[in-house]
Amino acid sequence: MPGRSNFFREFLRSQSSVGAISPSSRFLAKAITRPARSWDQPRRWLEVWPGTGVFTRELIKALGDGDQLDVVELNPAFCEHLRNHVLEAGGSQVELHEGSITEVTLGGRYDSVVCGLPYNAFPTHVSRAILRRLISLIRPGGTLSFFEYAAIRHARRLVGNAQVKREMVWHERFIQRLETDMSSQRDLVLCNLPPAWAVHLTTSKEPR
Repeated sequence: MPGRSNFFREFLRSQSSVGAISPSSRFLAKAITRPARSWDQPRRWLEVWPGTGVFTRELIKALGDGDQLDVVELNPAFCEHLRNHVLEAGGSQVELHEGSITEVTLGGRYDSVVCGLPYNAFPTHVSRAILRRLISLIRPGGTLSFFEYAAIRHARRLVGNAQVKREMVWHERFIQRLETDMSSQRDLVLCNLPPAWAVHLTTSKEPR
């Protein structure tokens, strides 16, 4: 399977931009993309760090008339894989942006943003910056969906050094504040390596 072999090769070469330790399962893909797929059409979606396209395939299958999917990927090898094996199925409704989410130019805001990076696999300051950027791209009433590996923060607090333990506490408090400020939902996906929480944050609706 080209996607899986590409993933492991890129994980070994560039762990700082990959983050995940294994390709996400189709069960996690279903859970992560559920809020996006449930929007009334036409829909405008953003997917960030799709990797080999496990989540992307679910979104493309759900594309209807008038829907648009923007995909942002930093890793050149994954971009090539997406072009050759995934995005063609979406035709003109899908646009790939190669680069960092903090640098690419995107027009307007989105009904739903889906992110393929496990947030507790990165330093706290990186996770916070990414989350703030993604939330700024959501329309009122829109949803941000991402995932966290189950029990990773707890494990790092137990075995990590003092700095790691402080970062885990800061990260947990930051996520808790977001879940308090926004409508939130979590789905535990056991059929994933490792098991993961699919986290969905919905912004408050405002008059358009």
